[in-house]
Amino acid sequence: VHGDWWTIWHHTDTFSLDYLAEFCPDAELAAYSRRSRKEVGGLGRNVTVFDNVREWAYSAVREFWRPNGYEAWADAVRAACESANAFGREQGGPLPVSEIKATAKSIARWVWNRFTPAGFSQVQAHRGAKGGKVSKGGGRPRNSGRADELLPEVLRLKAMGYTNRDIAEDLKISAGSVSNYLRRERE
Repeated sequence: VHGDWWTIWHHTDTFSLDYLAEFCPDAELAAYSRRSRKEVGGLGRNVTVFDNVREWAYSAVREFWRPNGYEAWADAVRAACESANAFGREQGGPLPVSEIKATAKSIARWVWNRFTPAGFSQVQAHRGAKGGKVSKGGGRPRNSGRADELLPEVLRLKAMGYTNRDIAEDLKISAGSVSNYLRRERE
């Protein structure tokens, strides 16, 4: 910083990316969400990169199903691996480029060969054949009456300055449900 400039620090606290993301509601942050991102575990950084990128790859491959789409697909997987290779010093730093290339190649090839348009059609047909026979919700009515119980608590915690994610964790509901409650209250 140049000596003629003054830096005024208003906050000495650090902020999590999840907290800062709440101020960017239109940003596409699915790749960075807590649900889709695994933390570095005891198995190593390369396993963490592999697990995070492979989960993304299973659905992302559909955008590349076209003639000669493999090269673009391989580039996209490599970019995702490079993005996921953001490890700090306390975690051992980023992986070497050669390891990222090998991981990306492995994911790209495996997903490309096993997730095909024909296979996707079969899976969708199977899901459609099940129809209403098996319901994840078990036929329970929407909200199951919990909304009336939870809304006052959601509003109270939000007024106290809690983030949607913190409220969701406290009340054992999803952050999306918290957002829905708050949006309905504003309407």
